[in-house]
Order: sequence, then C-alpha cells, then structure tokens
Amino acid sequence: MAKATEFDKLRKSRRRKRMFRRIVAGLIFLVFAGVCFVSSSFVYQLDLGSRLDNLRASLEGGDGFPVSMSDLTILNLLPMDGDVAVATTAGTYLYNGNGALTATCLNDFRTPQAKSAGGKLLTYDLGGTGLRVDNKRRELWAEEVEGGTLLAADIGENGAVAVAQTIAGSYAQVTAYNPRFELMYSWRVPDSYITGVSLSRDGTMMSCAGVGMEGQHVAGLLRIHHFDRDEEVARISFPDQVVVSMVWTGEEEVQVVTDKALYLYSKEGEQLAMAELPGQMVTFENVPGNLYVAYGDYRDPEGVTILAYSGDLEQVGEASVDRKVLSLTADGHHLLVLTEGQLYLGDPSLRELKARDHQGLYWVCLAGSSLYGITPDGLVREGL
Repeated sequence: MAKATEFDKLRKSRRRKRMFRRIVAGLIFLVFAGVCFVSSSFVYQLDLGSRLDNLRASLEGGDGFPVSMSDLTILNLLPMDGDVAVATTAGTYLYNGNGALTATCLNDFRTPQAKSAGGKLLTYDLGGTGLRVDNKRRELWAEEVEGGTLLAADIGENGAVAVAQTIAGSYAQVTAYNPRFELMYSWRVPDSYITGVSLSRDGTMMSCAGVGMEGQHVAGLLRIHHFDRDEEVARISFPDQVVVSMVWTGEEEVQVVTDKALYLYSKEGEQLAMAELPGQMVTFENVPGNLYVAYGDYRDPEGVTILAYSGDLEQVGEASVDRKVLSLTADGHHLLVLTEGQLYLGDPSLRELKARDHQGLYWVCLAGSSLYGITPDGLVREGL
C-alpha cells in the first residue's frame, strides 16, 4: 500500500478543518435561529412592544397640571399604571404623570364604556357594535361585532378580551380573545340574558352575570367558564337578587356583589363565603381582595356607614361620614371616599379615614402612588 504523501496529509487536514468550520457554523446558525425564535415568541407572548410603547409614553415631558378639560363631558377616570385615562362622551384621552397627552382615542359611540387593565384600555359601545383596545400611544385592535349589539365586555390583566353580544337564535353569545386578539372561546347562551362579563387575571377563565327566570321569579345568575373545557363549569342562582359586580382575585376566586349580599366563589363554583348587607346599599367598590360597601342616609344622625371586607368577606373595618357619598375608589392599598365637599383617604382596613383638601373634585382615580381628579380647573394630580 502506497504511503500517503505530505500533500495528501495536508489535503485531508484541510478537509477536516473545513468540515469542522461547517459544523461550527451550522451549530452557531441553529443556536442563533433558536434564540431568535425564542426571543420573538417571548416578545409575541408578553407583548413587549406594547409595554415599550407604554414606557415611552410615561416618560414624555409635559406642562404639568392642571390640564384643561373645558368643553368635555367626563364619564370616568381610569388608572393606566401610574398614568390616567379620561373617558368622555367624545372619546378617551390618555395623560401621563407629567401632564402630557400621550394618546387620543376618539369614537362615535352612543353609549361608550371604558375599562383598563395591564396598561391597556378597552372601550366599547353598549347597545352598539364597536369596540377597540388601545395602549398609551396607539390603537391595538378595533372590531365591529356582527349579528347583534354589545351587552358587556372586559379586558384582563394579560390583555385578553371577552365580549358579550345579542345574537339571533340565542339569548346572547360570549366570545373571548387571547392577548393577540385571536378567537379562543365562544359560548351561545341558551337560557338567560347577560349583563356582565369578567376575566380571570391570567385570561384562562371568565364569569358572566345574567338574569333569568327561576319558576315564577326573576333570579340573578353567575356563570363560570374555563376556556380549556367544553362545558359550563358552574351556574349559580340568586333568587330575587341582581348581580351588580364580580371580579376575579389572584387566588382564582370570584368576588360577587348583589343588591342584597356579598359572595365569594371558587373557580369551580363552590360558595366559600357570604355576607348579608346590613342596609340599603348606597354605593360599593369591588376590587380583588377587598370589598367596600356604603349604606345609610347622610341626613340621619348616624350618617353614611362604610364597611370594609377582606378577600374572604370578613368585616375588617368601619367608618362613617356625614356627607352625601359620591363614590368609593380603591386599589388594594388605599380607599378614596369622595363626598359632596370633601375627599377622604383611608387604608384598606379603614383603621383611619382622613380628610384631604377637596379642591372641588367631582371625579377621582387612584393610579400607582398618585391621585388624579377632575376639578373646575381641569385634570389634577397629587401624591398620596
């Protein structure tokens, strides 16, 4: 057998080096492609683009406060993380903590309703067909429902959206969309009207409030659905009551307020707690982990009584005011009690309730460590 020459050895060595370089290059390409795929999926799933929009919007410089709201009819103030959305009859205006207008979400809705969660804003036309979702800088999604009119809608902390509408052949239809606004669940309601819808924090479950007939009596209804199940998980009846509010907690439980009582249910529909209301409810605030109820007449010697409940519906505090209560606003860390001529700030358990400078406020909102309000001078902002 002939001996390999030095040239042959050199050629084989070069071939091995080329093969090695190709293998390394291939591995690098595969790793790079994998990183790109994971990164793009990560951005896609967590909606980092929208989060960056919101961050840039929050950092924009402005002229401070107050911001004029002349010629606008205010419907609500909504927290957008540390910023605020001012909902009006003409649309919603988003302002950051510097007083800069970061987005204008105009619409021609007849009965606009607005909700905020996770740095996004949902606006829909109650009794109409239009809805949209915006972040602090731009519109993310717009839709016109077909075959009916809107009854209710909700947006979850993760950006999922649930929509209830009338539809031919059924009492209603409820559809849910994932944070990329792709259809992920649909339910035709065969036996009750739908008056409200609420999404769990992770957007994988929803509860629906409704009204139906139980024998000869009208009853409020709570319906619970899990998006990974084909059948309704629970149908709970409240005879001679109306469900006026429901929210999901971080423990995947549902806090329910009716016109007569407070309830807590598990995600499977098991009743965990109940508290009867001690009097005719004036107003309430239902936030995950806390419930507040005001009842009584401010003209009576006892005034209006405000009760604070924990997430398991134990009464943890009580306070009274001698003024007409306009609203209760809570965020899990503070409670604002807006009355005619006075604003009060309390802790979650109502161990104390302190009067604050009112400034003619007629709307208030808690957003991060700030208090936003509407006065005759316009939109104002204060630290807590």
